[in-house]
Amino acid sequence: ITETKGEGLRKFLLLHPPSLFSLFFYVPTSFPPPILIFSRLCRRGAKHVLCISFCVLSNNHQQGMHTLEDSLTALPKLFTKTPTNVVVLGKTTNEGTLSLTATTPSNDSYSATFTQAALQQQGATDFKQYFEVMSAAFNENKCSSHPAGASCAFEVPGCGRFELGKSNVNGHAMLLDNILSFTKLRASKDPEKQLEEAASKAAEALAKAKALEKEEAQLHETIQASRDKVAYNNTRIVELQEELQALDEAKKKAAVENGTTREELQEEEEEEDVTSRVRNPLGEQDCKEFPHDLLRLVKGQFMEWPDGQLYDADSHQNKFCSIVKPFTTSEFALATQNLSDPMQEKVYQLLQDLDKWKYDVFSLQEATCGSYSHEGLVNQPEGGSLFVTAYALMHRYGFMQKFNINEKVMLNWLSLVEAGYHPNPYHNSMHAADVLHITHYILSTGGLAATCKLASEDVFAALCAAAIHDYNHPGINNNFHIKVQTYLATLFNDRSILENIHVSSVFELMKMEKFNILECFADEQKRDIRETIVEMVLATDMGLHAKILGTFKRRLAEDHEFKKKEDIRLALSMAVKMADISNCGREQTLYLGWCNQIADEFYMQGDRERNLGFPCSPFMDRYLPAMAKGQIAFMNYIVVPLFECISEFLPAMHFSVDLTEENKAYWANHADL
Repeated sequence: ITETKGEGLRKFLLLHPPSLFSLFFYVPTSFPPPILIFSRLCRRGAKHVLCISFCVLSNNHQQGMHTLEDSLTALPKLFTKTPTNVVVLGKTTNEGTLSLTATTPSNDSYSATFTQAALQQQGATDFKQYFEVMSAAFNENKCSSHPAGASCAFEVPGCGRFELGKSNVNGHAMLLDNILSFTKLRASKDPEKQLEEAASKAAEALAKAKALEKEEAQLHETIQASRDKVAYNNTRIVELQEELQALDEAKKKAAVENGTTREELQEEEEEEDVTSRVRNPLGEQDCKEFPHDLLRLVKGQFMEWPDGQLYDADSHQNKFCSIVKPFTTSEFALATQNLSDPMQEKVYQLLQDLDKWKYDVFSLQEATCGSYSHEGLVNQPEGGSLFVTAYALMHRYGFMQKFNINEKVMLNWLSLVEAGYHPNPYHNSMHAADVLHITHYILSTGGLAATCKLASEDVFAALCAAAIHDYNHPGINNNFHIKVQTYLATLFNDRSILENIHVSSVFELMKMEKFNILECFADEQKRDIRETIVEMVLATDMGLHAKILGTFKRRLAEDHEFKKKEDIRLALSMAVKMADISNCGREQTLYLGWCNQIADEFYMQGDRERNLGFPCSPFMDRYLPAMAKGQIAFMNYIVVPLFECISEFLPAMHFSVDLTEENKAYWANHADL
């Protein structure tokens, strides 16, 4: 036999292709590697000779051929119980043999070790298949045993009969040791670690149980508070119904005494119904009891009456100053030098920042109403930050005099709008004052009015829209209405629910002459102003954010000249949208103040959702606070893209992007909040 160097099995078979007369013999030798014997008839000249070749198989060519060593390595420990109550253990030894140990109930032990040759005598040719049959027989308890004195016959169906000799080993102890080691091998983790994990899980469950108990107690408190509020409201409804009935009876009695006919009385009632479709938050009042001296001081900063000029409050030409008499030039200089009232002095100082980004409505609300918390918002009898800011801006732009707006109607309207805001933690009249101021800043210092060459009517409409943009806000968002399917959600078909309420409520109340600040405008001007206000307020719906921003970006890419009416309204909509979320781009003190307010309101909505059986909306679960995560996400996906787009259009506004990045960095360092 001649050795052929470098020929593997593949090359060997190519050189010696099988034929009809070919024979293969696989010899599983007792030492690796196995040998393949190949024989065939070959023709050499006129003779036929028998050619025999040997091929030593490397490990790379043993696929499908299973040695005893490979099969024993894959063999797990086997346990079985025979009908004679003999427990048999089968396992692999370190020497690469099969060990069988049988133990009787009386602790008699029998054992034997079987080599490859012994197993082949039992009929094992394919060891993989052989041990698969053995494993199945063990697992299904199909084996049998016959202990008799010094030996024990053990039969495995399909694998043969094994003779086991008497052993001095403690069979029970050995069996238990092997079962324990088998269990440890099969277990994913050791018992100590399992106990540690179980204790950790128990501690987590205990902490969760305590948190749930705390949540349950707080929910009971919330439910009780809701019940108390419902009881109070029911009592109040009864009282109001009684008052209404008494007033109705008194009205009818007075009508009879005055000789008013039933038909005339019915016509009056129908007229009242038309003008009262929306609740008047002022009740029977037309205007708040505003501090006359304070408004005179506010007006004096922007309008002075010339010394020596006659002032006639009853003159039609002086409707714009018919209620609050303006200072003369000399009077204003004297008044500002001797401000004895601390509140007036504080308001006067704060209004010096009206054209600046740092204008502080928190301090203004505290100065006018004593507090910017719920107590300072629920009762603003003399006007708060929104009333003062709006009144100041109307004179700052000279609208009162330019359009000859009736000052009494304007004061009524400002009182109505401020009173129509609920004392929510965030969406309140103070937020409206802030949005109004930022809208003014974008128009003036930011350069929007100059860039778009806005008419006075456009600026007037923008300020009105900012003032009313969240009028009658209930402290819950559109998603809540849609989720619960409230009447308003049904009424507006899930489209800009709150925004429609804000703008429609004010215009409905403006049907009453005492609140109609548009009475001085021509019909065409009224329509133009109303359309601008409606479009701006509806644009504050965050559900339309991507659509409006995308439209503005496309229009900006086409042309920076915004001269058409639709372009002007788009730019004004972007201005009020920026003002609405401008908190993120303010100085950190103001920004964090607004963060606390919005968090309180979010958690209140989450409580309402939980009480109604709905899951809490994102970032609204007070038991899973995620202020940092929510603020960073809001800035990344909403605020920064909007501010950058505005800054491209109005470069003077780019500083807001830098402030936003600073505030975002704050949360990166306070991620645990």
